Amino acid sequence: MHALTPREHEVLKIIMEDYISTAQPVGSRAVSKRSGLKLSPASMRNVMADLTDKGFLEQPHTSAGRVPTSQAFRFYLDSGLPPRPVDDDARQQIQSAILSSGLDLHRMLHQASRLMAGLSQQVSMVITPGLQDTRWKEIDFVRVKAGLVLAVLVLDGGEVCNKLLPAEDDLGADELRRFANFLNDTYRGKTLGEARSLIRKELADARRQLSKLCHSALLLAKETTDQPAGRDVFVDGAANIPRHAEFADIERLRELLSLLEERSRLLDILDKILVTDAHAPGLRITLGQEEQDLGEGLKSLSVISTTYGDHATPRGSLAIIGPMRMDYASIVPMVDTIAQTLTSLLKARF
Repeated sequence: MHALTPREHEVLKIIMEDYISTAQPVGSRAVSKRSGLKLSPASMRNVMADLTDKGFLEQPHTSAGRVPTSQAFRFYLDSGLPPRPVDDDARQQIQSAILSSGLDLHRMLHQASRLMAGLSQQVSMVITPGLQDTRWKEIDFVRVKAGLVLAVLVLDGGEVCNKLLPAEDDLGADELRRFANFLNDTYRGKTLGEARSLIRKELADARRQLSKLCHSALLLAKETTDQPAGRDVFVDGAANIPRHAEFADIERLRELLSLLEERSRLLDILDKILVTDAHAPGLRITLGQEEQDLGEGLKSLSVISTTYGDHATPRGSLAIIGPMRMDYASIVPMVDTIAQTLTSLLKARF
């Protein structure tokens, strides 16, 4: 990347801010008025021409002003974005909004997705934890009626699995409690995937002489853990898309809407781009030009993504997708605050 002089840096910053605000090409006269450089429009045109030669600006039409390139956005983001921190009142409102969803983890995450979409006026995504790597916390069995038992498995982080299971008619509350105690003592702290493998191994090992209690408990546990371990993704804010000038092109709009419908593709893209950033641990800003899995029509997009839960063992992730000219100074702190809020609530509750 070409080095910029202080003058070029100042001019590029003004053009970036103007373009983010208006989505319109920026002319030399407008930059001259806003800058403190005391340059004539002609001199300003020369500076802008140099920035164009260096790959930071492009001119959509001969008579139009200039617009920043993806290289300019990356330079703008990496050279010290001046964020507008979320104040204490806004933090409290975010926490109250997420808390209003109650104790159910999926409702909490869906509420966070809706909140992000509303605050950013962009498209938001929140990915739920995958059950396979989530740790066993507590299991309990409740007799519904003769021959029918409700299994409730609570996983670390608040995920709850409920399942109605057929059972022996004579199972009472005391025996079901012993089943639960035995399973919790054996599998608490193990991931669901580990517990499922161990349970299947115990049941398949014909050489083991299992007690009736142990065998019955393992059968109930196997039925409880034999459920899909995949992740889900909440997507909100699709109605915000047509408000942005970048999606006046109907083909570009159709391509983005198609992407939002492909849940597995969204999961793959987020998994690929979510890496720890040295300047903001757990948070990453990826420009469309940098992500090969986005179609050609979506190269003008940007993805702001982060994880919730401990950085060492994240539970899930959340992201904002929008035009490259997003208001990063406001949106980045908001996304980070919602991720921190989810992390704190999960630790406090579960």
